[in-house]
Amino acid sequence: MSTVKLFVLLAIASILGVGTARADPPSRSFVGNFIGNDATVENYLSISGGVDRAQNFESLYLEKTISSDASFSLFVGYQRLEQEGEDEAISGFSNLGLGYKHLLLALPANEFILTINPTLELPVGDSRVSETHPRAGSDVLFQKGFGDLPESLAILRPAGIEGDAGFDSKVTGARDDLLDADLELEYSLGYLDANVAPGLVPTLIRNLTPHLDFNYAQYLSAHNNSSAPDLELTPAIAWMNDTFEINLGAQIALNRASSGTGAVAFVWLLGVSYDQLLPALGWTPFR
Repeated sequence: MSTVKLFVLLAIASILGVGTARADPPSRSFVGNFIGNDATVENYLSISGGVDRAQNFESLYLEKTISSDASFSLFVGYQRLEQEGEDEAISGFSNLGLGYKHLLLALPANEFILTINPTLELPVGDSRVSETHPRAGSDVLFQKGFGDLPESLAILRPAGIEGDAGFDSKVTGARDDLLDADLELEYSLGYLDANVAPGLVPTLIRNLTPHLDFNYAQYLSAHNNSSAPDLELTPAIAWMNDTFEINLGAQIALNRASSGTGAVAFVWLLGVSYDQLLPALGWTPFR
């Protein structure tokens, strides 16, 4: 699919979504963009990173709402990679990623939201660790809580599922199409205490949300990249309140394609909903 066709389809989807989207967020806090992206439109800043046998990496993500159902975001990372047979590691900044998030559908009573996220990657990073051509693509993001389950299944109401699926490809140069998807299962102890079993959860662990992330990526048409699927599983736990998030996990390679720099990586994230600290930063130029 050409880049022009891609953005035409995204524009149509956004227009169609205006009539059905609602600004109300889900009634729970989701873990969000620990490994994949987050369907919630929000004012959010995070730094994250990881380390394994051959590399360590850090990144910064900033999202700013421009209306009740849309936001812009930017992403940049830094990577240090050990090379076999080389005395010095390669390090440098990754490319600049830009995104536009638009809420298509929100069903607060069912704790469900659906969002589209067109993205553009600009080749401004270090060419030793980054793509040398611009890339464009899009993701479809969703979140679903299970607070609408019947009383007989009340113990499952704190559970939630969220994920994304998308693709991107080079705008210039040899064709290079990447397909990726993320799926996250989580269980909020805070939701359990507040809505299902008041007083059951000790205060010390009330803000914890254990979660399990599954990640898939594969080049479908690649010039220099492997076409084998990259599969990873990440058991993790998040501590969250209305303002801050701390997330820690172990990313486990499930096949050979995902274990090139190590079978296991320690990953982390520190995030803040900055409009909770400074309400003026929650200002939006459009209604």
